[in-house]
Order: sequence, then C-alpha cells, then structure tokens
Amino acid sequence: MQAEALRQTARVALLCLLLLCCAACAKRAAPPPEEADAPLAAEPTGVRGAYPSRLPPMETTPVPLSPPQPADVSPDELDDYSSTPVLIIADPLEGWNRFWFGFNDSLYSYFFRPLYRAYAFVTPEELRSGLKNALANALFPVRFINSILQGRFKAAGVEFGRFIVNSTLGVGGLFDVTKGRKTIVEVDADGADFGQTLGVWGVGPGTYLVWPVIGPSSVRDTVGRAADWFCDPLLFVPGTATVNWITAGVWGGLRFNAVDDTLDTYDNMKKAAVDPYLAMRDLYTRYRQGRVEKRYADYSADWNKPDAE
Repeated sequence: MQAEALRQTARVALLCLLLLCCAACAKRAAPPPEEADAPLAAEPTGVRGAYPSRLPPMETTPVPLSPPQPADVSPDELDDYSSTPVLIIADPLEGWNRFWFGFNDSLYSYFFRPLYRAYAFVTPEELRSGLKNALANALFPVRFINSILQGRFKAAGVEFGRFIVNSTLGVGGLFDVTKGRKTIVEVDADGADFGQTLGVWGVGPGTYLVWPVIGPSSVRDTVGRAADWFCDPLLFVPGTATVNWITAGVWGGLRFNAVDDTLDTYDNMKKAAVDPYLAMRDLYTRYRQGRVEKRYADYSADWNKPDAE
C-alpha cells in the first residue's frame, strides 16, 4: 500500500511540474501588445505554416486565378481548402523543437520502421487488427469522460453502449462488432480527448512543442495528454511490481502495434515536404484545429437537432 501511495504521489507531482512548465512556455510565447495589434496577412507566404508577412500590400490589379465553377456543381461540394483560415501557432522554441524533431526522425526511420516491418512480417494482419480494436476498446474511459465534458451526453451513451457490446460479443474488444452501425448521434471514429475538450471550451493551442518519441504537440495538447494519461486504465492496474511491469509491457505492445498508421502518414508527409519540420508543424496544427472544430460542430448539432416525432 505504501509503494502504491508513493507511485500515485509521484504521478501527481510529475503532472504539477508539467503544468508549471507549460504555463511558463505559454507566457513566454505571448506576443508584445504592439505586435498583437498589428494586422496580419490573410495567408502566410512561402512554405505553408510559416509566419505571415507584414509588408504593406502592393497596388496591383486583381486577376482571377481560379476557373469559373461548373453550373451543375454546388459550391458547398467543392474543395474549400484555399478559403480555410490558416491557424498560425507560436513557435518560440523552434531550435529546441527542431532538435527533437531530428531525434524522432532518426528514431522512426532507423528503429521503429524496421522493427515494425519485422513485426508485421511474422504477425498476421488479423491479429494486428484485433489488437488495435482491443486498444481502442480499452481507451473507452478517455472518450466517455471527454464526451461528457464536451456536453455530448448522447455521444457518451453511444460510447458506453459500444464498449459493453464490444467487450462481450467482441471478446474483450478484439472484434469491433459495432463498426458501421447507425447510432442516434454521430460519433468521431478517432474519439474525444482532453485536448479537444480544452479547445471546445475556448482554450487556444499555445506554444508548439515537440516531445521525444511522442512527437508534435502544443501546450494545450500536452496538458490534455497528461489528463488522458490519468484516465488510461492500463496504467492503473493494481498489483505487485511484477504485475505492473507486465501491464506496462502490454500497454507498450498495444501502442507499438498501432504505430503503422503513424509511420505511413509521416512517410507521405516527409516525401512531399521541402522542410519536413514546417510541414509537420502545419499538418499537426491543421489536424488538431479540424478535430476541435468538428467536436464543436457535433456539439452544436446535438443540441440544436429537433427531437424525433
């Protein structure tokens, strides 16, 4: 009991230290008042994700660059990528972030990728898919709690129902028997997390951060990841030190089993990027911004949707 209490105390102290560091980074990243009030260009220049130019606008005659839209196509059906506002994230620690980006790049390229290829060669695809389902099922508390915190009570009910069905009929979550089933409300396949919850309630991303092994993040998502960590049931299985080591090994194995999607995305990004660091920063920022906006849109749809007659 004393050892368990010491472990819990160490975890709480680690979270407090992390919160203090994140707050210091956010304070350091805040721009001076005169810079915050300065007008910014609508789109960044150069590589996407770079800071926008503050040069005065040139007096030129506007020339339409895009062809006219076909008459039989609705504007809502067209790609609106060019009209999406670009979220600029503060990166005052770029030198430090680039160092860890290079470290992670070498780790992914020369360790994780060949190790996973060997693992995939000897492990059937059906087993790897089942382990992914089991990991997603085990992370049900994270999705359930954050759905409630985001005000999506019906979505939380859907998550609970899926967990019960997959844990029983799906043999502990190895089979996702609820996949593709119609639900009363739309539920994000990637699930909810505490970083999204903070974003839905108006908390900005703060400073961009790159963590060893974990990869790209932000002040907001780092705090959210720590909160999600405390909701991960695989890290809080009671028992002896041997049992805890076995549990940690199972947790790491399930995480490693799901790394193939991350590696494929990273490889595609790296091949197409002039500066992989800027490309990754832009990709991550857009991805998290899109997740937060989608969660807020789903929340609005749930509360504004008329009851079925």
